Amino acid sequence: MADWIISRLNIHHDRSAFDCGKTVLNEWLKERAGQFDRRDLSRTFVATDPGGSIVRGYYAISSHRVVHDALPRTEAKGLPRLDVPVVLIGRLAVDLSVQGKGLGALLLIDALRRALLISNEIGVRAVEVDAIDGDALSFYEKYGFRSLLDDPGHLFLPIHEIRKLGL
Repeated sequence: MADWIISRLNIHHDRSAFDCGKTVLNEWLKERAGQFDRRDLSRTFVATDPGGSIVRGYYAISSHRVVHDALPRTEAKGLPRLDVPVVLIGRLAVDLSVQGKGLGALLLIDALRRALLISNEIGVRAVEVDAIDGDALSFYEKYGFRSLLDDPGHLFLPIHEIRKLGL
């Protein structure tokens, strides 16, 4: 049996007690995630215990763009000088009660799989994240994300590299 089930956020999910230790991420899940979904700004996917409704972790995903000048030279080579289409993981958080048990990695892998599926239908150059702090930066770097030129916490992982992972 799986430790967690990942599904799209709906009204039956209990977000009320979610606490990842970061107020901004807690509040976004509780107060904004549903609004962003209804307005087609992002989709939020949540992890729950099998058969449960309490949210143990989540991520939000949407389309986005990275300005050409933010790309490292190796990534910009041969591309037109246009903004580059990406999939943005706008938020990713795990409740304190289950941190350290691999749920963050599972959520990230799920998001990368969805980005791959999207990239088979529309042009997507990379997955983009904005690390909220040093811990988040280390987490994403551990999975191969690299800094863009505009900000060390603004990271990306090219789709061609994600494809090689065999997700």
